[in-house]
Amino acid sequence: MIYHLSGWISVLISIFAIYPSYQPGANSVIGFYLCLFALLVSAFASHLGHSLYYRAVFSLSIVNVLFVNDGTNISLLTSENDWVYIGSMYGIYIVVSTICGFLVSREDLLGNSIRRKESKRTHKRTA
Repeated sequence: MIYHLSGWISVLISIFAIYPSYQPGANSVIGFYLCLFALLVSAFASHLGHSLYYRAVFSLSIVNVLFVNDGTNISLLTSENDWVYIGSMYGIYIVVSTICGFLVSREDLLGNSIRRKESKRTHKRTA
């Protein structure tokens, strides 16, 4: 129950993070870090192999970071902006999403291998 609740909360946080991302200045940074927090919460929620929450939050956060966020919008790379800031924000996002993705895939792989072992055991018992 806690995993489903935290999963839906992470999706709501990710949707809520779109609003401050539109605004210039510090609000876009707040929206960026809300996306990262939602990724971490969704990785926790996907602990039992329900990667639906992580996939939803990951897709919303990609849209937020690349297209919506005022400080990290991909169109800023073509203009004369602070490339160090944009690159560092992309780097932070890549590191956090990679770690969360690894945790979700690892839990999914472990869950699948445990399920396979249990099904083999029950198949041997019935045979």
